[in-house]
Amino acid sequence: MSHSATGTGRSSTAAHRTADSGSTSRSGRPLARVALRAAGITALLCWAALLVWASFGTGVSSGSSGVYMIIGTVGSVLLVAVVIATAATHAGLRTIITALLTAVLAAAAGWTVYSSMPEAGPGQFITHRAGVAALAYVFGVVGGGLLALSEFVVEGYSGGRAPAPKQLRRKVAVLASAIIVILAAALAPAMQLWAELANQDVLVGDAAATGSTTDPDLDGLADLAGVERFTDTPYGLLRTDHPADPTPQAVTMLDPATGAAIWYHRRWNWLASQPPVLSQSQDLVALTGPRADNNGDFQTRVLNTRDGSEAATADFDGSPGALLALADDRLLFTKDRSQTFTVYDFGGNLVWEAEMPDGCEGTAAQAAGSRALLLADCMPAPDRSIARDLVLAFDLDDGAAAWHQEIDRSAVVVPDSFLVTEDTIVIDSRIEHRVTDGPFSARRFEHQLIAYAIADGTERWRVGDQTFGSTNSSACAGTLHLSQPTAAPAPGAAAGGEAKARAATADRRTVQIIECFTAKEGSWLGVMAYDVESGERLYRRAVRLGFTPLDPEVARGWATVLPDNRAMLAADLSLDPNRPDCHLYAIEDGRSSEVEFAAEQDDGEPIPANWCHDAQLSPVGTGAAVSYVDEDGTRGIAVVE
Repeated sequence: MSHSATGTGRSSTAAHRTADSGSTSRSGRPLARVALRAAGITALLCWAALLVWASFGTGVSSGSSGVYMIIGTVGSVLLVAVVIATAATHAGLRTIITALLTAVLAAAAGWTVYSSMPEAGPGQFITHRAGVAALAYVFGVVGGGLLALSEFVVEGYSGGRAPAPKQLRRKVAVLASAIIVILAAALAPAMQLWAELANQDVLVGDAAATGSTTDPDLDGLADLAGVERFTDTPYGLLRTDHPADPTPQAVTMLDPATGAAIWYHRRWNWLASQPPVLSQSQDLVALTGPRADNNGDFQTRVLNTRDGSEAATADFDGSPGALLALADDRLLFTKDRSQTFTVYDFGGNLVWEAEMPDGCEGTAAQAAGSRALLLADCMPAPDRSIARDLVLAFDLDDGAAAWHQEIDRSAVVVPDSFLVTEDTIVIDSRIEHRVTDGPFSARRFEHQLIAYAIADGTERWRVGDQTFGSTNSSACAGTLHLSQPTAAPAPGAAAGGEAKARAATADRRTVQIIECFTAKEGSWLGVMAYDVESGERLYRRAVRLGFTPLDPEVARGWATVLPDNRAMLAADLSLDPNRPDCHLYAIEDGRSSEVEFAAEQDDGEPIPANWCHDAQLSPVGTGAAVSYVDEDGTRGIAVVE
């Protein structure tokens, strides 16, 4: 029997056709395996790299985070090494099992890290380290899953693994690896941003939107108040929330008429290195300090005082010092006990740097017009035989020295007595005279008010030899107040609780000294008012005082001056701190009158009888806000006309 040369021609042709028909369906499988395998191994390497960076990288935070983070990092790196070694030497079932177990372990570890992150609040925050660590374990899950999946995209464990061309395999592997690396590079800073947003609590709106007076779950606004004093602004009272040590960057703007939150801004993972700083126009407020988990990461956040929106955030590598002043686009810092001060823009870029005279340290500053204005406390130096205070002015754009004025060598200017308007500096050059000797010696304070033009430093007026009387309390050294700190009063909360324009009812701006003193008839709280433009003394008046404050902050809190030039004074007529007799007075055009003060809060709770002992009076709208310490240690607010 003869056979065809091709045998059963049908079988050969059929086999060829069968091979051709299946080649298309199988040709992509080796490349898919290469892509999945490369992506999986790269993801595992990113897991290890991100975890190491989260534990030790200075780009995330400083130092390590304890024994568990170290154990997790070392264990993860070793596990990644074992998985990659297994994939390289034992393809098939062993790689699948190892990769799946790795994915499960990474998922468990990632969930543990995520579930251990605290709810943001006072003293609690999510660190950059924790956010990046959670991301790292996600790459572990993805890497293990892709590596296991790569073993399923071919038929069998040995057959069907015909390799694709080498050059093509390299291109596919590089592309897959690049995609994973790019994802890791993009998601790492995204997780840091997520941590920031998770720690940040920002709400802008009216009191009804915040629900602060009715919603007990809104973060316990009242419980965060503490007994810290408020920062007076044209738009309400700015409260520092949770003023513990350390203090977080958390503030709330309160409507003084209702006590409700107008807006609040909180970043629990950023610390406040100092109280909030207002611009001269009071439309900007700055919060400054380091990250709680990384002192080398320092930021100054500038908010719009009206609504709490963020105007700018300046980043610094380490602390730039104490923030003394800010303008529309400038931040003025000085190092502690340093003659050097620096000005940055809102991006954190150094604009210029200048030095004060030898032995001088900046104690107060303000930026107004085109000038950076500093009050300097100067020790004796080669060209200065005794200590004295200086007022310095620099060009705000380039730092060139503009002018300086020396204060009387026997006088002292405290930071609270350095007041700046749009075009004038008003200072109280105060001299302390000893009247009697001994441990309870009496002293008398002699005041000399001086006004300088901001533009060129020329003296506009001077009023000297202003005294009230002697006192035994150094807290009664006198405080200086401007009736209208800004030229154009801004819209704010009025005394009636309605949001309306805060318009001054007086055409004249005044500067007023308020001081407690002793006379033959007893103790008094006195006021002397002067015209800001001319320095003319308008009147002197005093009200009775029994209990004398011993703390300068308390003495300053007992007085404020309203935009209509009225002085509001709090006083305790009792001589026994345990039996207080608190009263509130208004002095207008040299005439004093008592102002009725409510005995109960709006909710019916009684106001403490000793409300004046730690009171803070603030101008709001057409009246004054009186904040006091409640029995539970928080601050309450009452508004009077």
